[in-house]
Amino acid sequence: MERIIAHIDMDAFFASIEQVKKPWLKGKAIAVSGNPNGRSVIATASYEARKYGIKAGMPLSTARKLCPNLIIVTGNIEEYEAISENLYNLCCEYSPAVEYFSIDEVFMDLSYVAKSYEDAVLVAKSIKSEILSRFSLTCSIGISYNKLLSKLASKLSKPNGLKCIREEEAPVILKDLPVGKITGIGKKTQQLLKEIFGVETAGDLAKISLDDLAKVFHSYSRFLYDACRGIDRSPVMTLIDVEPPKSVGNSVTLERDTDNIKEIKAVLKMLSAKVSSRLRSGGFEGKVVKITIRYEDFYTFTHGCEIAPTNLDLEIYNTALKLFVEVYNGSKVRLLGVSVSSLVPVSRVPLFLDEGENKERKMVEAMDRVRKKFGYDKLEYGAVSSLKGDFVLREKKISGA
Repeated sequence: MERIIAHIDMDAFFASIEQVKKPWLKGKAIAVSGNPNGRSVIATASYEARKYGIKAGMPLSTARKLCPNLIIVTGNIEEYEAISENLYNLCCEYSPAVEYFSIDEVFMDLSYVAKSYEDAVLVAKSIKSEILSRFSLTCSIGISYNKLLSKLASKLSKPNGLKCIREEEAPVILKDLPVGKITGIGKKTQQLLKEIFGVETAGDLAKISLDDLAKVFHSYSRFLYDACRGIDRSPVMTLIDVEPPKSVGNSVTLERDTDNIKEIKAVLKMLSAKVSSRLRSGGFEGKVVKITIRYEDFYTFTHGCEIAPTNLDLEIYNTALKLFVEVYNGSKVRLLGVSVSSLVPVSRVPLFLDEGENKERKMVEAMDRVRKKFGYDKLEYGAVSSLKGDFVLREKKISGA
């Protein structure tokens, strides 16, 4: 039986909550941000503000230039999370398979409760009515035979819409669809697809072979190849299906966007050292290294590969640098992240190491002891410490063992 998947996306979620709480904001151009006075960005904007070109991820300074009368509201993430949890629980009343995708989105497998798209539409209308009644909020719902297309359907129905994409309709819709409308294809990817392959629509992309895409996009090519054909086999992952995190990572937002390779290398080396130290302190080695790059336009890209299990700084750094070189597009970088996953416990130090490996292990273990006693920043790679002063980093742990 064909799956029937729904994607529920709240409309301007944070901004809409603020307009419900403060009725005088209804009908006005507002934007929600974390820190109106700092180097902050727009978390979400009301539809009135979007008419001016204001969107999520935009720096506040840019938004104010586009709309001088824009009202900036400081967000309350705890309140938004509480409402999000209640929305998730509401959806669970309609289906046993609900995936919490983000704070304002869920996927639902309606195959359990709907035998046809007509049945699914009735369920969706009931959900929309319940959300409006309980929370005074609107949402957009997309229904299709997989997650990729249900998300596309909800995007095409915004705001406050409901749209189905049946399997026989997908090729027609995708043929002339701009590739940027497909979730997971950002501006830089669009630019590369157009410059290298002349691709503007999903139909254009479907004409490019997997081998040709792989030469440019590496592991990301499989997603591109499948997405333009409407292929997505991923299941709806309930909370029971999701395993606890099994990765260690750190990321930093750079105080100054940069395309200076020396600076980028230094940051990658610092992140690799911190991740490696955390792996060793937890008694783990990892087999998959991933990097995250966020460019100045907020397009974010993740790239990874599998290596032999390790928790050594140099091995993780060399892999991270190789991954960076493979995908870097030359733009200025705003954020960098390094993570290691597929962790395995280290039961003992390997007995047979060559001289270089033994020297490296003894060195990092000595560094760990100093860091544990005096703090991490007391012992750094020289290239990193030389950046201090004019190149401030804001660090965040992105996961824990």
